[in-house]
Amino acid sequence: MTDKTSDADKKITDEYNLRTLINNIDDPIWLVDADYIIIECNIAFGKWVHCFIGTTLTNGDHVLHNGQNKAYQEKFEMCYQLALSGRSFQTVEDMQVGKDTRYTSVTFKPVYENDKVVRVSCYARDITEQRKHLLKIEEQNTALREIAFIESHKVRGPVTTIMGLEQLFNHEDFTDPINKIIVEGISRTTKDLDLIVREVVLKSNAIDKT
Repeated sequence: MTDKTSDADKKITDEYNLRTLINNIDDPIWLVDADYIIIECNIAFGKWVHCFIGTTLTNGDHVLHNGQNKAYQEKFEMCYQLALSGRSFQTVEDMQVGKDTRYTSVTFKPVYENDKVVRVSCYARDITEQRKHLLKIEEQNTALREIAFIESHKVRGPVTTIMGLEQLFNHEDFTDPINKIIVEGISRTTKDLDLIVREVVLKSNAIDKT
């Protein structure tokens, strides 16, 4: 009798410790069976799902909220189906939290029993900062490509014009009337070039501020 009581107490203690452990993890963790019923989940999962459907789900609930939220169901139903078919994969989901967009990496892994998929274990991780950092780099790269285009195309035209006019300049007779026309042309082209340089500077400053 003592051994049975001891085993029962140990089981209760183990379950309590496991529950304490997963609920102290900030990342959502959950386990779903083949009927989309939540077998196990932590508090973080309930909070995470609440951002999608405005309702907290927990053990025993239908993970797709019984189809009550069409957008949420369509977003995740295929993921569970793929995992139940034996595929492990990762997806990135976005959600609107207030005025801020949060990004989450969600991993789905099939759980096998006797070579048959019977459950899906899932966990999610907030990757908002990494995502925003990548988006920032993409914006900077786009700006750099625009600057490179300006320098290789827009700048080339005025520079070529100035070089061409310089060759026509009469260095032997500065009083040559054509020289005045050439100088005026160089002046206009220089102003155009200055506008292009200003454009490059503005784009460069924009990169520094991001």
